[in-house]
Amino acid sequence: MKRDQDLAFVDIGNTSAKVAVVSETELIVESYVYQNTNWHQSVSQFPKVITGSTPKQWLIASVNQERSKTLEVAIGNNQDDPVIQRIRHQDVPLSTAVDHPDQLGIDRLLSGFMASTLFAPPLIVVSFGTAVTIDWIDSEGNFAGGSVLPGIQLQTESLALRTERLPEVKWTKPGPISLPGKNTSDAIRSGVILGLASAIDGMINQYAEQNSIAAGNIRTVITGGDAEWVTPYLRSPHLPQSNLVCHALWELSKRKP
Repeated sequence: MKRDQDLAFVDIGNTSAKVAVVSETELIVESYVYQNTNWHQSVSQFPKVITGSTPKQWLIASVNQERSKTLEVAIGNNQDDPVIQRIRHQDVPLSTAVDHPDQLGIDRLLSGFMASTLFAPPLIVVSFGTAVTIDWIDSEGNFAGGSVLPGIQLQTESLALRTERLPEVKWTKPGPISLPGKNTSDAIRSGVILGLASAIDGMINQYAEQNSIAAGNIRTVITGGDAEWVTPYLRSPHLPQSNLVCHALWELSKRKP
């Protein structure tokens, strides 16, 4: 098993890439959006900036293959003979009970794996990204499927794109939501944020009822950068866990011989 300091972990999403390294006993994570045209250079150089050395191995989880290829070229340009491992479904020790396991997003599988490592199932794992996923880890510890909703930015972009007069709301810093909204932008914000909060609360109750489990006995784990907009309005108890995918990659590296 390689030393933690020899490793770098990357979570490539649809909007941004997160890169992480271990400093002493802590995972240091940074996010780079693709709107920054030099994102791949920033990701490839981040480990050396933090640790002072070039990682010997990169573990990458990706839902965007083109972005993965771009990053791998940048890594190869910055160091000689890097070892790059793209994490596949068979690398993740979490059983699935879904129709097409090979089509399951690796980010969802890794988040489920890490959540079930931290907490005993049954679990609901909510991940806020470009899409919001609400996934179910059943009492036997299987990833049993879930639901997918458009994320905060995607919802507001769609409203602006498909209507004539609705503005595209900018999401900068989380703050209070006005209900009712007294202007169009506030009305959109309240609809998106409170709509997502209600959907998550409702899904928790649905899973509890469907599985004859008290809702209070189902732990809900929440991750993702946009979670901070919605969690203040959730009525259900929940457990915030930042950067689940990067932590899952770190956990996998500890289990490798």
